[in-house]
Amino acid sequence: MDVQRTVNDDTNQTNTESQTNRNSNLPVVIPVITGVKKDATETEVCHEYEDVLDIIGFGKTQWIVLFTSGLLLMMVINETMGMSIITIASQCDFSTTSQEKGLLGAAAFIGILCTSYFAAYLCDTIGRRPLLIYTTLCGNVFSFASIFVPYYSLFVFLRFLVGACIAGASFITYAYLGEFYVTRHRPVVINYACLFVGLSVAYVPAVAWLVLSMDWSFAITETFQFRPWRLLIVFNALPGFIAVLVMFALPESPKILMSMGKQKEAFEAVNKIAKMNTGRTLEDFKVYSLCQETLSDNDKILLTSKSASEVVKRMWQDALPLFKKPHVFNFLICCIIMCGVFLINSGMGLWYPEIQNRLGMKATTPMTICQVIDSFIDQQNSTEISQICDDTITTKSYIDSLTFGLSFTAGYFVLGFILKPFGRKLTMVMAFGVAAFCGFLLHWLHNPVAIVVCFILFLILPGVCISVLSGAVVDLVPTHLRGKAVCVCLMLGRLGSIIGSNMVGAFLESYCNATFSLFYVLVLACAGLAMLLPIGRKS
Repeated sequence: MDVQRTVNDDTNQTNTESQTNRNSNLPVVIPVITGVKKDATETEVCHEYEDVLDIIGFGKTQWIVLFTSGLLLMMVINETMGMSIITIASQCDFSTTSQEKGLLGAAAFIGILCTSYFAAYLCDTIGRRPLLIYTTLCGNVFSFASIFVPYYSLFVFLRFLVGACIAGASFITYAYLGEFYVTRHRPVVINYACLFVGLSVAYVPAVAWLVLSMDWSFAITETFQFRPWRLLIVFNALPGFIAVLVMFALPESPKILMSMGKQKEAFEAVNKIAKMNTGRTLEDFKVYSLCQETLSDNDKILLTSKSASEVVKRMWQDALPLFKKPHVFNFLICCIIMCGVFLINSGMGLWYPEIQNRLGMKATTPMTICQVIDSFIDQQNSTEISQICDDTITTKSYIDSLTFGLSFTAGYFVLGFILKPFGRKLTMVMAFGVAAFCGFLLHWLHNPVAIVVCFILFLILPGVCISVLSGAVVDLVPTHLRGKAVCVCLMLGRLGSIIGSNMVGAFLESYCNATFSLFYVLVLACAGLAMLLPIGRKS
């Protein structure tokens, strides 16, 4: 009777508290008397995932995930752009021509292009962490196997397989990283992860300078010498291997587990985050379950698909809406610009160490880039020198490549300061305009320092706009198409890298001035197209 009276006396007070808490974002828990199923009432209350992350707080897990994601992004850049130095150091072992160097540099990009869209679907069906671990490990295995290959064609094929495996890490890393942070922290964290890209561009020449300065070789067969450039491949793949080892200790993204309907596994993953950050379990925070996410019809189809043909059919059907009105015009413009940006930044960028290496060999005589390249052609046509292969990399090439990497990192910092006052459209147009002007000046400059400055600006200004353009794609297409839109846009960007690398290999030596002219005209075309995008500050 006393318990019943107490409940009746507190009814009005309880109703008032319920009204007060109704507008709160926190779950409402009505106090009950001891012995009236208190535990059952608390465990029935679910919590939103981001609310739980707020309760747990920013801690050790988030820092480790950021560091691991940075290493994965470094591995992708090392394995692709690192070939810019490998092609020079291996040219005597493989007896490569300029066209063959272009194909070798583009092999990993071809692999990424072929598997990116399929990897995007796999990461939503089997999860982020398993795909990152397995594909990165396979990429490391193929990369390690390539150091023992004495034949050019097989070496190129293995580099293609490396690209096919690391395709997932090139964009799934961002999804995995972002899902461990609340919304307000996500943009800043992803920006910090992008700094690892610039760090990688500096890491490649720094490690190459150390490794390739060694003068040794091991004769494995009569025709196969194991030389330092093969060891350099191991160092390029090392960040990815370290990242995989760390990922074994990290949980899967709880967000993707919930979207797959795995509530129990998602709760365990969040519980692991809580233990790593605070040493306490979710029960200590009065969190007993996570609110289930609503699956879209597309997600349900993908998760229940039993055959590869069903998945491929769904992939094709989902890509078609990208090319329908009203967003198709803006989307196609973004794709064309992205292709052009990668063509310049990665396509020509793969040849930057090679060109600077040739300039370093002619350091005693002030010459333009094309005059230096023409002089090398004259040397190759002479009967006395044509039989001599020189794969020496000059100190100037290392220093200039290291400067390029550091400048790329600095470019991201500068971009962060000017984006807000100028807006995305004006920022891209100015960057493309300055890059085109620097490309034009390369026809006339003789001073080595001026050449380096203009060449670096010509390459990095379009490169730092890749993240800006990706953000524009997200804003210009409907929400349900954004993931696929960014994936397709970046795939076409990789296609630009392949075209650019092979264009330089095919035409630079025969039509040097025309090649540079074509590239800076493309930059101007990108600037003109960027002006058509509705991404100004007002929009």
